[in-house]
Amino acid sequence: MNIILTNSPYGSLHIICVSCSVIAIVLATIFLRKINISQAIRIALIAGIISEVLKVGTYIIINEDTLGGYLPKTDLPFHLCSIQIIFLIILSITKKESVKRLLLSFMLPTCLIGGFAALMIPTSSSLNVLVITFQYFMFHSVIMWFALQVLLSKEFVLTVSDYWKSLLFLLAIAMAAIYINSALNDYIHNINFMYVVNPPANNLPILNKDHGWLVYILSYGAVAVVAITLFYIKPFILFFKSKKNKDSDNDIIKA
Repeated sequence: MNIILTNSPYGSLHIICVSCSVIAIVLATIFLRKINISQAIRIALIAGIISEVLKVGTYIIINEDTLGGYLPKTDLPFHLCSIQIIFLIILSITKKESVKRLLLSFMLPTCLIGGFAALMIPTSSSLNVLVITFQYFMFHSVIMWFALQVLLSKEFVLTVSDYWKSLLFLLAIAMAAIYINSALNDYIHNINFMYVVNPPANNLPILNKDHGWLVYILSYGAVAVVAITLFYIKPFILFFKSKKNKDSDNDIIKA
């Protein structure tokens, strides 16, 4: 039996869920700080699988009379946060360090920033059904914790080259989302995976379609680039310091 809730973004339920999420992330970061990245990947993957099972099972039961054993197409795992589960699976099985580095360097900013955005701007369905509410806030809290865990770990250090690869990877995923949305447009009402069609919510500053889709998508891309760039400030500072010291050493050798 699913308990149906009546609430809205920034209502009492939303505020309670965000508060619980923040507490959970802080406590997990403190008490699990000694685990390594492989263990963090395992924990996040298990949480992701539990999240998907809860989501799929709940939506199928809710829509049993109309859809039977089908998952509503709008809940297919094509949003960036859901795609992180696929990345976790790859991280858990791949032996290639280059693949691990690419995924981790991309997941750090997107899990942390994307997870935070999801908590602040919940989907229309995330505050209506108790199980889905738990699943939604639990999963996004987990991916934020995972990003913090890797970020605070001494096992993995971001570099400037990771920055450019992350931007290219984000562009590739955004383009893929456009193709997916286009392919499914005739079968799904209000298709909007990765929010490349419409903003995630109405009346948002900057991210709105007040001046048309082209301005929106350029603004969306600019916000994403700025967010990722802020995440890489430290690697850029270290890079320029290292380059400056190298140039100084070369000047001394020449003298």
